[in-house]
Amino acid sequence: MSAATYAWAFAVLVTVVSALALTVVVRQRDRVRAELVRTDPLTGLGNRRALHETAEPLLARGAGLGLLLLDLDGFKDVNDTLGHAAGDEVLVQVSRVLAGTLGDRGTITRLGGDEFAVLVPGPDGDADLEVVAKRLLAGLAVGGFHAGVVPLDLQGSIGIAVAGPDGRTLGELLQHADIAMYAAKRSRVGVLRYDAATDPHSAGGLELLGQLRTAMEEDHLTLHYQPKVSGDGARLLGFEALVRWEHPTRGLLQPADFLPFVERTHLIHALTRWVMITALRQGAAWRAQGLHTSMAVNVSAVSLDAGLLGIVEEALALTRWAPQDLVLEITETAIIHDPAGARATVAALRARGVRVAVDDFGAGSTSLVHLRGLAVHELKIDRQFVSELVLHPEDDVIVSSVIALAHRLGLVVVAEGVETLATADRLSALGCDELQGFFFARPLPPAQALAWARAEGLAAAVVELH
Repeated sequence: MSAATYAWAFAVLVTVVSALALTVVVRQRDRVRAELVRTDPLTGLGNRRALHETAEPLLARGAGLGLLLLDLDGFKDVNDTLGHAAGDEVLVQVSRVLAGTLGDRGTITRLGGDEFAVLVPGPDGDADLEVVAKRLLAGLAVGGFHAGVVPLDLQGSIGIAVAGPDGRTLGELLQHADIAMYAAKRSRVGVLRYDAATDPHSAGGLELLGQLRTAMEEDHLTLHYQPKVSGDGARLLGFEALVRWEHPTRGLLQPADFLPFVERTHLIHALTRWVMITALRQGAAWRAQGLHTSMAVNVSAVSLDAGLLGIVEEALALTRWAPQDLVLEITETAIIHDPAGARATVAALRARGVRVAVDDFGAGSTSLVHLRGLAVHELKIDRQFVSELVLHPEDDVIVSSVIALAHRLGLVVVAEGVETLATADRLSALGCDELQGFFFARPLPPAQALAWARAEGLAAAVVELH
């Protein structure tokens, strides 16, 4: 072979090798770019595009698939208080904990903000998905999160949707998991599976709303009453009215079974009116029988607006109930939802003589500082700090501190979730003003509530609140 031929062959070889090398480089670059497009730049998890690319082939094949949507509770306060840089630092920590907890059980992606999605292929029924969800929440509960030197305790809420019964496209699954997640957040149960019957935008939800309207008209709703006693357990101070629904096919429904989706509609105002009038009429009937107590009614965050004042005025007028003996319990969520509106409404209620209590204190993100301008009368410590008070010294410290600070602000303190004598005795020693919980009585139908008061010998020892 001539030198010229060798030179030509060598040149061809170099060209081919160069072309192959270039092809490898280009393909590697494209893979890197594709991966970057699918990756959340903050946490390194997959992003929304990755979620679509993973889920859609599985859905197309009809494979079993569960979608978990997780949202951190109260995370907005981290950004608002410590800044977005601190919030980003915490999100990186959260992503590592969630990914480590999930392991190879599924695929986790960050959709944006503090919202994460988890795909679980081939779940073994609803119970399997619930186990995965609870493990994720347990991973968060272990703690260890921090923003700089500030330690943080984080909790989350998870909604579950299952491919097939809850949707056939990723869009439908995301929408329904989102509905379930917000229902879990409002009812504070942690994890909820999507239920079309309680989705106000579904045919089942619309049917249930119609049934609820009929239930109010035909007295299929009922109220149970849970007593509140003095700190020493010697006096009955009042009852809290809790709504129940005798559903024709689903049996006795608790508030968590229907209130979360009713709050998404204007029917919540009609329900609030029904509960308030019914409770005060019952209180008036008891007074005719010699039992004089205050009456507490829960108010949804959605109902805490100017329309509430009209409902209160109507209920007081119809029942001739003394305004100072009506206690409206609002949650921390209601305060956070619209602080300015909450202050205005509470001020108007106070001017009318109605008492206002902050319910479930400690479960949300409100502090005692926020209550200074709210003009409330009572503070109800959330049951999570009360139920095992004598078992966990840190709960004892929290409760004793809240009681002391609340008293300095001139607030009456109520402890809910009192389930043992030891807990009641400890709360009494700490100076808690009022106690409520299963140790004294569960929520009871009207006749049983009256019988309980008489059997306990508390009816004659009742004091009216002024």
